[in-house]
Amino acid sequence: MCKVWVSIAEAVAFMAVLAVGVWLRAPHLNAPMPLPQEAPSLLGAAACGEGLGRAHWPAGVAEAPSPFLAAAGACARFFHGGGEERPQARCYRVFGVALSAIFLAGIPALGLRRRGGVFETADGPLWAMAFAALSPALVWSGRLFDPFSGQALAFLALLVAARAYAQWPGAVSAAAVGAIVAVGLGGDADVAWVLAMLLPAVAVGVGWTRLCLYWRTAHVAVAVAAGLAVWAVLLNLGLWGGWPSLPSLPSGTEAWVRAPAWRLVWLCAGGLAFLAWLGLTVWGGWRPNRRWARLMAAAFPLCLAGSLFFRGGGAFAVPLACLTPLMGGMALSAIPQGWVRGLMGVGACVFLACWLGWTMGRAWEGVPSRGEQKAAAATLGAARDAPARMGTRVRVVTGEVGECAALLWPLRAGAPHVAMGGGGFHDDADILIVPEGRLGGLPPDVGRRVRPGVACVRRGRAFRVFAPRPENPEEAL
Repeated sequence: MCKVWVSIAEAVAFMAVLAVGVWLRAPHLNAPMPLPQEAPSLLGAAACGEGLGRAHWPAGVAEAPSPFLAAAGACARFFHGGGEERPQARCYRVFGVALSAIFLAGIPALGLRRRGGVFETADGPLWAMAFAALSPALVWSGRLFDPFSGQALAFLALLVAARAYAQWPGAVSAAAVGAIVAVGLGGDADVAWVLAMLLPAVAVGVGWTRLCLYWRTAHVAVAVAAGLAVWAVLLNLGLWGGWPSLPSLPSGTEAWVRAPAWRLVWLCAGGLAFLAWLGLTVWGGWRPNRRWARLMAAAFPLCLAGSLFFRGGGAFAVPLACLTPLMGGMALSAIPQGWVRGLMGVGACVFLACWLGWTMGRAWEGVPSRGEQKAAAATLGAARDAPARMGTRVRVVTGEVGECAALLWPLRAGAPHVAMGGGGFHDDADILIVPEGRLGGLPPDVGRRVRPGVACVRRGRAFRVFAPRPENPEEAL
């Protein structure tokens, strides 16, 4: 009877942590306007899902096609249900929130060590879920429409497939590893650098004797064949990202200090990953049967070092953000006393909750209010009736692709030709979008075409929209 109550308590805790994690990622779901950070990804998904022609859009305004963006576009079409209007941003954002929820729910699939998994005790996966639910980097990626959430789920799926192969070596789990690797490479070609860093971590964690014992040439061939098959499908669909970018060293002495500090603070949840790594290194390094602990302890510093050679961590940001809660749950599960695990776990969750509130508060300081976003969407949407008389449909006077993409979102359906630039005005577009601080240089004939309202993309950064009104309904698009 006691086991039944324990199982019920674990199920309740699982649902509670999952609900909190989804609730923390949902506030931005119904925002009418995208933020500059997510707008290029949203336009990329819209190009895949709505069939937009972006050949004459500025480079970087819409992200290149990828498996994540194509799946998000299909999801948006499903939730939209057809009609004349284009899918709203929430139809795309719900896909990212769903991937984040699946990521949280999939952590227990890593299993217990007595069954070939990574956690020592049954509450270890729950603590890892709690840490993932409160991780600032994972919450941020879940709130915004970002391929980060898709890559995080792919990384977790790779660990689950590796755990399945370690427990049940066979062609199915080997094929799953190959397919997941191909999908990750399709989303970001720089994942190849992450895989190169993980290979020595696997060698250290598993050990040469165990590698020789597990080596099956047929299974390796199956994994390679599955990866090549998925690669061929993605290439045929135009969803392959190309070649990996070359690493580069941070410039300046300050960058060498600031870059690791930012990664430990943001990606590693305020240093929680570093503390968990110390625990796993000391605990796993002295026990030969703790292979998963040694693997995680070796993978973390390698990924942290690799992230220094790419802006914002590059593809290494994903394993750093994912390893943080996993290592935290593994380190806690190594403590034999239940009450000690509870005290330390609750203390870590309280710290993460406070840290999440502080970091999210600072990150959302410049986000426009819901009223400002609705006004921006209405102002830009009203300009869609401007007659098409010039070769360029929309010109945005800005040098940032994120701002251009955010302003283009309500106009994407009728904007085959878009131009942007931060210097000078060009009266060569049907719709001209100009920052409020630069209205003094407008020619008088252009100034008379101003539409009421402003389009605010961030606090203190608003744009005015200039577009002629149609003289008759036939002129409107």
